[in-house]
Amino acid sequence: MGDKFSKDNILARWLDNRLDDNEKNELESNGELNDLKVVLDDIDTWQVEKFDVESGLADLNKRKKLVISPAPTKQNKFTPWLKVAAAIVVLLTAGYITFNYFINAGTTFKTDVAETKTINLPDGSVVKMDALSSISFKEKDWENNRNIQLTGQAFFNVAKGEVFNVITNSGSIQVLGTQFNVNANNTIFEVKCYEGKVKVTYNSDAEILTKGHAAIAKANKLVHTTHNAKNPEWLDGFSKYFETKLLQVVTDLEKYYDINIELPETYNNLQFTGTVPHNDLNTALQTLFSSMEINYKISGKTIIVD
Repeated sequence: MGDKFSKDNILARWLDNRLDDNEKNELESNGELNDLKVVLDDIDTWQVEKFDVESGLADLNKRKKLVISPAPTKQNKFTPWLKVAAAIVVLLTAGYITFNYFINAGTTFKTDVAETKTINLPDGSVVKMDALSSISFKEKDWENNRNIQLTGQAFFNVAKGEVFNVITNSGSIQVLGTQFNVNANNTIFEVKCYEGKVKVTYNSDAEILTKGHAAIAKANKLVHTTHNAKNPEWLDGFSKYFETKLLQVVTDLEKYYDINIELPETYNNLQFTGTVPHNDLNTALQTLFSSMEINYKISGKTIIVD
């Protein structure tokens, strides 16, 4: 008991760099100090992979069905007190990783094909998400750091407060309190302001938008336009296009109707102007293709364009 206590005491003082020369020489002479350094150096090289929650749960369920036999005991060259030291370091490392994972993990919402969703943010702001879209943000300290990562399309009704930032792969939008729509689908980046004021940044360009104004990315720069809508058309169940590439319109139809449209590449850059509903596939197809004198046929969930 006394010997174990003495060893533990020496270990604690070594970790705290409080050993005198005689004690250091004692540890070095019996090889225990080198063994401990090997353990600590090895731990420094550990890398923690990103934790996959769904995969972890599936693996856990599989393990519940297994009968686990005890593995044969293997003699370890480390002394008992050295094992305790290694365990302490491992626990501290694991605890630090776990703490940071839960502190830094953000909140994510996603929509599926033909699905929309309304999200209420911690400050009372509201996000209405279009189909096949996602938003991510951190609830921790949200009142002071109102930042949202967006993919797809969403309408924002922002409560007044600290600066509110929407970040997309194409550009960013900064507001104080307003209503605006962001479309960041595929190659599109378009922002429309319905109330208040927003700042849109794209590459090296920046635009200040007020009610009735919009900005769209074209040829790697922002183009300023206007609109007279009270809210985004997609919230009312239809999409309005003006000289829009046919490929983009087709991509939208696939998103709203859960279908696959086989469009020849030669048609990709044809332009379409018109209004397409989200709740009537036949009308949508006729409006799009018949008006452009393009033939098509329906085969289950696949639309084949001739």
